[in-house]
Amino acid sequence: VILNISATERREVEQDLLVANLSYVVTDKSSNSLQNEINTIMARAIKAAKAVEEIKVSTGAYQVYEFTEPRTKENKWRGSQSLTLKSKEADKILDLTSKLQDMGLTMNGLDYVLAPETAIDIQDSLMEDALKQLQERANRAAKALGKSSAELRDVNVNSSGIPYEPAAYNRGAMMKMEMAADSMAAPVAAAGDSTITLSVNARAILKP
Repeated sequence: VILNISATERREVEQDLLVANLSYVVTDKSSNSLQNEINTIMARAIKAAKAVEEIKVSTGAYQVYEFTEPRTKENKWRGSQSLTLKSKEADKILDLTSKLQDMGLTMNGLDYVLAPETAIDIQDSLMEDALKQLQERANRAAKALGKSSAELRDVNVNSSGIPYEPAAYNRGAMMKMEMAADSMAAPVAAAGDSTITLSVNARAILKP
């Protein structure tokens, strides 16, 4: 007797990786001075980020383009570069982002996600539980049908996948928030949950 059988395991896991996306945006009449300003500020920002061992830093899109000021019809240049910070140490990344905002960087996104290595560990655990559940169900089916045992064949594992990280934002190229440094409070973040689902299915060979 051949029996098609499946089992599903699901678990909610607290997100453990904080990801901050910031950008430095500037407008100027000169493309040279604009790029010099971006390069100078971003060098300072990267240096500050790399000084914190627990934070992973990477740069994103660097854009410079010319546009016409609608009101004055004057040609100007606008440029921006983005910066992404990742860390499991929330306090340190929030403190750093506050300092970067004081340097003039704009916060484009601050999101908690589940770290890939955490998701993989959870998936492995769910797989083990689902396979045990699958074997138990096959054994029960064999017993109910008066068979001696059940052997699993052609086992397939299907996962919901690792929850993706937020993509780097590019909204900073469109606008720059103007706010006095002494009026800006430090950013805050609270972790949510990610749901990971894993299913297994197989053919169970029921032996006499």
